[in-house]
Amino acid sequence: VDGILTWKLDRLSRNPIDAGRVQWLLQQGTIAKIVTPDSTYSPDDNAIIFALESGMANQYIRELSKSIRRGVKSKLEKGDWPNFAPLGYLNKDKKIAIDEDKSPYIRKAFELYSRGTISVKDLSDKLYEEGFRSRSGKKYYKSKVHKILGNPFYYGIMFIHGEYYVGNNKPLISKELFDRVQLVLSGKHHSKKQKHHFAYRGLMQCEKCECGLTATKKKGHVYYYCTNGKGKCDQHKKYLREEKIESLFADSLQKFDFDEEFVEIMYLASLEKKKSSQSYKENVSHSLSERLNAVATKRERLLEGFCSDVIAKEVYTAKEMDLKKEEANIKNQIKKSESESINELATLEQQKKVFLTASTLHKKFLAGKTADKTNLLKTVLWNATLENEKIAQLSLNRPYDIIAEVDDLSDITKLRRGRDSPDAVAYEYKLRILLPSPNITKHGLSSVFCNIEERKGFEPSSPVKG
Repeated sequence: VDGILTWKLDRLSRNPIDAGRVQWLLQQGTIAKIVTPDSTYSPDDNAIIFALESGMANQYIRELSKSIRRGVKSKLEKGDWPNFAPLGYLNKDKKIAIDEDKSPYIRKAFELYSRGTISVKDLSDKLYEEGFRSRSGKKYYKSKVHKILGNPFYYGIMFIHGEYYVGNNKPLISKELFDRVQLVLSGKHHSKKQKHHFAYRGLMQCEKCECGLTATKKKGHVYYYCTNGKGKCDQHKKYLREEKIESLFADSLQKFDFDEEFVEIMYLASLEKKKSSQSYKENVSHSLSERLNAVATKRERLLEGFCSDVIAKEVYTAKEMDLKKEEANIKNQIKKSESESINELATLEQQKKVFLTASTLHKKFLAGKTADKTNLLKTVLWNATLENEKIAQLSLNRPYDIIAEVDDLSDITKLRRGRDSPDAVAYEYKLRILLPSPNITKHGLSSVFCNIEERKGFEPSSPVKG
C-alpha cells in the first residue's frame, strides 16, 4: 500500500488488536506511510509515538462507548425508546408515535392469534392479503410476525439488554391480551389449519381432560366431541349436535339480560357523581405503591442472600429477572394511574353502551345466522368447557366476565362494587324522587333502601326521563 490518508489515527482502529496490526504492517513496510493533517507516519518512525496515539484513540473510544451506554440507560429509565420504533409505531420528533397505517394490523394480529385457532404462518398470509406489507411492498413472514407477537412493547413495557422498563409509548393492546397470546405461543393452545369450517370449533374444551372439542359432519348434521388427545377421557364417546351446542350457548347468554331502564337510571345518577371514583383511584395508587415497595424489599433480601452465599447465582439471576419484570409492570400501572386524563363523560357513555349491548346478546344470538352467532360468541367468549353434554365453565372476555359474575343483574351494588360507585348513587337518586325532604334518619334511610325495589306506582321526574 503506497499510503493511507486519514483524519486521525483513531479512524483506523477501534481496539488494540487492529491498532497493533496496522502498526505492524507499517513497520514491515507493507504500508509505505500513513498521513494525517497533522503528521506523517513512516516505517522508520518511533514506534512508541504511534502506540501512544493509538492507545489514546482506543481509550477515547472506550470512554465514548461507556458514555453512550449510560445515555441509553438514562433514556430507557425515563421511558424513551433509544432505537428505531417497532412496527406499528414511528420515530417522530425524537418520540415514539403510533403509526396509524400499520397499528390496526398489529392489534388485529394479537386479537386473531389469541383465539388459538390460527397458526403464525396463516396469520402472516392473512395479514398480507389484507394489506400488511413493508415499505417496499414485501410480505412480513412468519418469523417477523412471531417476533411481533412476543414483543411486550405493544402493551407499554420495553425489554432490552435483559432489562424491563416502563415505556412512554401509547400501548396498542392490553396486557391481558398480550398474556393470552403468550399462552398460545407457549403451546397451551394448538393452532391447526382447518380443512372444514365448523361454527363453534376452537371455542370449546373438555372439562375432564382439557383437550379441545372438534367437529364432524354425518348424515347432514354437524356433531361436536372431545378429541381425547390424552387417551384417558370417556367424554369423546358423547356426540353433541350443533343445534344442542347453540342451545347451550343461548342459555348461557341469558345471564346478561337485565332491565334497560335501570341502566338509564344508573347512567343519569352517575353523571351527578362523576367525581366519586377519586377515593377508589387513591386506594389503587396506594395499593400499587405498597406492591412496589414489597418488590423492592424482596430484591434487597435476594441480594443479601446472594452476597452471603446462601443463594446460588443461577437462582439469584432467575429470581432477579422475575422481580424486575414485576417491578416494571407495577411502575407501568402506576404511570397509567397517575398520568391518564380520563374523560369521565365519555367513559360513562362507554359503560352505558356495554350494559345495553350485553342486554341484547341473547336476542341477537337467537335471531342471527350461523356466521353472526360465531362472531358474537368470539366477541364475548374466550373459552368454554363441556362435561356430560352441559357447559361446565365459561371464560369470558372483558367486560362480560365481570357482568357474568353477578347472579342478580338488577343488583347494581354487585355490578359496580363500591360505596361511591353508581350503585349507591342510583339508590340515592331514587330517594330524591321518592322523598320530598332530604332530612331522614339513618333508620328511615335503611328501611327505604330495603324496600325501595318494592315501591310501585311512582312517576319518575323529568331529569330521569331525560
